[in-house]
Amino acid sequence: MSDNRVADKGLNKRMGDRHEAYVAEVLNQRQTRGSGNQWRDQMDSKHDRTECVFAFANDGKSTLGKGITITRAMWAKALDQAGGERPMLTLRWYVDASLVKVEADLAVCDLLDFAEMREDAERWHKAKALLESLSERNPRCIPVLVEQARRLLDEAA
Repeated sequence: MSDNRVADKGLNKRMGDRHEAYVAEVLNQRQTRGSGNQWRDQMDSKHDRTECVFAFANDGKSTLGKGITITRAMWAKALDQAGGERPMLTLRWYVDASLVKVEADLAVCDLLDFAEMREDAERWHKAKALLESLSERNPRCIPVLVEQARRLLDEAA
């Protein structure tokens, strides 16, 4: 193997390792052993679906190039290997081989998963003011706040 290929393999591994560690940290996921090459623990990092509603299993792709191709087969593999968690592909473009600067970090997930997360975030945003009011414990406002809570729950159903 030529020296350039060896150097490329080392660079590709460093790119992937940095990207995987970053995604796991930002999403509060557990990194899988061997970058997901274990048959019983695939993908690069995961949440535990028994501990959170929006549990994702991530497969990261990083490059110094102009683009990253996402294929149907790649998505099908992520669906299969997610093991019950929601599949996600994370994409990173490094600026140069120093791997210090990142031009873009993107996440690809199912549209319906994203819509569900957005709905929950909107619901939480509406409920937050109500919860803040309840935390003040003003006894005269409690019946009004309880009615508002019921309305929010009815809207969610």
